[in-house]
Amino acid sequence: MESVQYTQWETTEEFEMADTKRQWRPWEAGWWAKQLPGGRPAFPLYLLFSVTSFLWIILLSMLLAKVMDLSREMEHLDEQLEEMQLNGSMNSGRLEVLQVALSNLDEKHQILNTKAETVAEKLKNLQESQASLSTSLSQELAEAKEDRENIRSEMFRGLEAVKNGNGSSCQPCPSPWRDFQGSCYFFSKNKLTWSQARDDCVQKQAHLVIINNQDEQNFLTPTEKLGYWIGLRKVKEGVHKWIDGTTLGYTNWNPGEPNDSQGMENCVMMLHHGKWNDFTCEPSSDNWICEKRQIC
Repeated sequence: MESVQYTQWETTEEFEMADTKRQWRPWEAGWWAKQLPGGRPAFPLYLLFSVTSFLWIILLSMLLAKVMDLSREMEHLDEQLEEMQLNGSMNSGRLEVLQVALSNLDEKHQILNTKAETVAEKLKNLQESQASLSTSLSQELAEAKEDRENIRSEMFRGLEAVKNGNGSSCQPCPSPWRDFQGSCYFFSKNKLTWSQARDDCVQKQAHLVIINNQDEQNFLTPTEKLGYWIGLRKVKEGVHKWIDGTTLGYTNWNPGEPNDSQGMENCVMMLHHGKWNDFTCEPSSDNWICEKRQIC
């Protein structure tokens, strides 16, 4: 048998002192020294509970802060929504005003279109009237020119008769110019382009010949087989005018002329038999006839 050892206390006072010391050892008999069933200490469980509680407090604080932020954002969104609704109402009013203004503009545009069509119609009528008047005026000028030339021819026939009988007050044409019915005519011996021939006549204080009637044509018809530039030129397609700007009255075109071959025949020459033919102005060269008034 094992022997059990007992502490022997000498006195009662020693026993009390020993008992008192044992009572003041809380680390030996405190709550953290307790054990769970199975012999496990209870301290870790309390620690886990405290940490979990602390974490829950932090989490709840964060959730509360998040809820407050969401609440403020909702209030801000509500304010923006109210502002948008107010702006929408204002924009609706502006849209109605713009629609009314657009409707008024459409009406004014239709009125302006109607007026523009009326003005265009009037302008067209004026242009037609102007064209008709221009044609009539050209015809009347041509007729007046022809009458003037006829009167002039008759006058110079009378002067010729006077000249043959009693002398004449008209100055003779300078040599080698030839006179006919009050005009002097120069027949060139060399060849130039139409523009050069025109300039040569200007230097002679004359112009390229203008043929007004058949009598003048008969006088000018070459006796030699030569061609001569005359003062007639195309100003636009199908329209010829004399060098002084007058329109054609008398004509003596060769059959099939003017044909404006290749669109380049803008000037006119008199062929050796007297008929007229359109021809290229440059660089073609030919003889030419200048004309100027006889001084009487």
